[in-house]
Amino acid sequence: MSHGFFIVISGPTGVGKTDFVNELIAHLPFTAQIINADMGQMYTPLSIGTAKPDYRQGSVKQHLFDILDEPRDYTVADFRKEVKNLMKQLWDSFVIPIIVGGSSFYIQSLFFPPLAEEGSEDALPGSYSIMTNQELWQELARIDPDRAASIHPHDRYRVERALALWHSGGKLPSLLVPLFKPLGTCAFYYLTRDRAELNQRINERVHSMLAAGWIDEVKNLDHTWRTFLLKKKLIGYRAIIEFLNKSGQESELLLNQLEDHISLKTRAYAKRQLTFWRMMEQKLEEADPEHAYLKIIEEINLTLSPDKVYLEQLSTDMCRFAKNIKK
Repeated sequence: MSHGFFIVISGPTGVGKTDFVNELIAHLPFTAQIINADMGQMYTPLSIGTAKPDYRQGSVKQHLFDILDEPRDYTVADFRKEVKNLMKQLWDSFVIPIIVGGSSFYIQSLFFPPLAEEGSEDALPGSYSIMTNQELWQELARIDPDRAASIHPHDRYRVERALALWHSGGKLPSLLVPLFKPLGTCAFYYLTRDRAELNQRINERVHSMLAAGWIDEVKNLDHTWRTFLLKKKLIGYRAIIEFLNKSGQESELLLNQLEDHISLKTRAYAKRQLTFWRMMEQKLEEADPEHAYLKIIEEINLTLSPDKVYLEQLSTDMCRFAKNIKK
């Protein structure tokens, strides 16, 4: 396969990405390795609640799992930089990277670098460091009301990034448009299922996670991790922390309420993922109308078309691209 080619397998939570990519790799006529694009699975102590696969087993090497041992943010800029380095290493070894995950912002950064890369923290006035989140947001609202309206006042990271863009170049962040700079030539497959089936799979998975010890996983986290997770948007963790704080009672009724709540939140998250995909698909089509860099952009409905049918077609597609590989 030509140097610089990679594959993306994405889709909403619970759709079956892990099983699909494992079957796909078994059909491919070249060596491939997986790069994780699920933000929650990068954190070492978060396994059950993030549906982290047993990535150490099997014959296919997998990257970017358990890379964060402490509770800190891992930005899309960090992700793009790390993936870019990994891709180069794999390509140099004639290995094709397969990006797998549902963290849409992270995957989008592989094609559209985050604007934060253009803003430098050094450009921020020193007075900003002593300002509260609300004061900092009000400063952004004074400079760029449109951008401020799209950021929660407590999201200090994005507020600072927007202000850094302003102070670095004097341009309103709301007027800046990310440029199309893909890391290579890509085949992008987005997995979906019919809504009723996807919702049922999500309900069953949440039930299985709780039965597997998700609550104990959260119990074993220290105060620093719990505080961090209360600020993050990882589905279920906040709910479990709040559940554990309710006088320590774990009645069957409370557990059922917890399961229903997490299932509802997860289904809503899957819906948002699909909405984001529609927007990203349009952006990719507009940025590369002749598919010079995107050889394929395809949505695969696993309800309508069994995995094996598509796996055979995908294998054929990959064979066409693989002719330039030099072992």
